[in-house]
Amino acid sequence: MADDRLQSDGAIYTNKFKRADNHPDWTGRVTLTSAILKELVTKMRDGNAGEVEMRVALWDRRSKNGNDYKYARLDVPQERREEPKPEPKVEEEYDDDIPF
Repeated sequence: MADDRLQSDGAIYTNKFKRADNHPDWTGRVTLTSAILKELVTKMRDGNAGEVEMRVALWDRRSKNGNDYKYARLDVPQERREEPKPEPKVEEEYDDDIPF
């Protein structure tokens, strides 16, 4: 099955403007597609108590200019679909004494 998860990508860089301990260590941008926004609105309307969860994944990368950054991917968790379990095979017993 193809990965049909809605996802958006972005980049998170070291914050070169950090001047105080309460400033973020990393900053960046993630672009949300209209498909993700629609999914988030749908989930909010379906009664999620004013909250919608998103998953985030980060990879270490290096830009062409040699700057280290985190490649970010956000996605909306999808409900798991249970795959049907195959029926267990029943092995037939044979009596080897029968000549035919």
